[in-house]
Amino acid sequence: MKTLALVLGNNDYHDSAKLINAVNDAKEIADVFKRLGYEVILRTNQKTQDYEEILENIKKIISEYDAFIFYYAGHGFQVKGENYLTSIDAQIQNSNEYHIKNNSISLSEIFDLLLINRINILIIDACRTPTEERGFSIETNNINVPKGTIIAFSTSPNKGAYDNGFEEHSIYTGALLKHLASIKDYITVEELFKKVRKTVYDLSGGKQVTWEHTSLIGDFRFNMGQIIYDIEIPYNERVVKDANYIGDESSISKIIMNLREHNWYVQNPALDKFLKIPPKDVNKDDLFIIGRNILQSAEGNTINSIKFIENIDVNLQRYFTENNENHLLNGILFEMYFDSLGEFRKGKFKKYYLEIIFALRKKNMYSKSFEFIHKILQQYKEELFYIPNVGKEENIDINISAILKKDRVSSNVERIYQEIQSIKILDKDIIDIIYDQGYIFGEKYKKDFELFLSNLIFAPRELFNIISNIPLSLVTLKENENLDSPFW
Repeated sequence: MKTLALVLGNNDYHDSAKLINAVNDAKEIADVFKRLGYEVILRTNQKTQDYEEILENIKKIISEYDAFIFYYAGHGFQVKGENYLTSIDAQIQNSNEYHIKNNSISLSEIFDLLLINRINILIIDACRTPTEERGFSIETNNINVPKGTIIAFSTSPNKGAYDNGFEEHSIYTGALLKHLASIKDYITVEELFKKVRKTVYDLSGGKQVTWEHTSLIGDFRFNMGQIIYDIEIPYNERVVKDANYIGDESSISKIIMNLREHNWYVQNPALDKFLKIPPKDVNKDDLFIIGRNILQSAEGNTINSIKFIENIDVNLQRYFTENNENHLLNGILFEMYFDSLGEFRKGKFKKYYLEIIFALRKKNMYSKSFEFIHKILQQYKEELFYIPNVGKEENIDINISAILKKDRVSSNVERIYQEIQSIKILDKDIIDIIYDQGYIFGEKYKKDFELFLSNLIFAPRELFNIISNIPLSLVTLKENENLDSPFW
């Protein structure tokens, strides 16, 4: 679905009416929309004459799109049943209706742009004041929303909206950004706003309740699987979402297609052919997807790919560009975290060779590749225990509480082991993760236990700082109270 998004954010009002977070809100929303593949027009601190130009430009191009999103962050007024979104020329304090009308966009003007055969989404984070709330009410009761439109307000009729309260964002936009970033499945826009409403209500202590009105006929779904295709990822979408890769008659394309086959007798000679091609004859997109394919096929037990990964440091040397980029390694690192649709794997990482690959981060020559993946993973940092980085890294503290157990293997042989009660990393007890993901833990010696943890939290063992109340040698987990029987 071809989507156009107009994003406005105004901070620089007169005197005490200045806002802190509206511009930042707009910029972050615009970035998210860009990563979703929308055409985005971002404007900040707009004057009255700027509004006139914006409306005229949107009117000319809106018919080219299947959906239109309008986002506004700033001050808003209600005057005689009409709602106005003010420019920075507007006098907020002690104003009058004529001044407001002449220095604002009305919702009616926005509605006039909308096409009833399109999907239209309006998000209004207005009613702001520069102190605790974004005050000055917007009236929602008399809004006649055009067919095919949903309008979402950051607050209920005649209520103020907080300009702060969520890091560097308003509570409303902060909640919206968080939910956009955390969506893993396709959900409708109505479902998204319901999630935002609950978060805003909770974070404001019930003082701010969002409000929506809809006349949508069709569905609009925020496909967050697209979000990884960031404008800052320097590769073509067809190799970022390599499920969509379509080959041509070129020799390198044939190699790529053969590497993707689930057939060792096809994959092995394909990699041999690639390694004979001078690196300068392969473009960065092809190197990136081949890096992905090498890791894929290595984990599928293709012998030549396994040999490549096991000797990765030597094999990568010839693929550096003049500015020290290594697109082959970038593809390998990307494949570890993202699937063929460009979606974050969320716990289902390519982990078999993590120790070998992550060891490269210690070498300065690979710093650009690890900076590349580190930057991409920032939006998922709440879901990761570890993000590879260059330079000195902190240890990962793993606090383990266990109790000593004994049982008899035979009449004269006693088995001594430790039953783990909790495993806390970054204040999270990962025993719940082990149970939730259905792992069969059984019993493990300490070395195997550390390997299990490494794969579970996707981090190199050398960074582990395991602190336990008793020495660990042979361990089991406490019984899962939610099951009828334990895993072992």
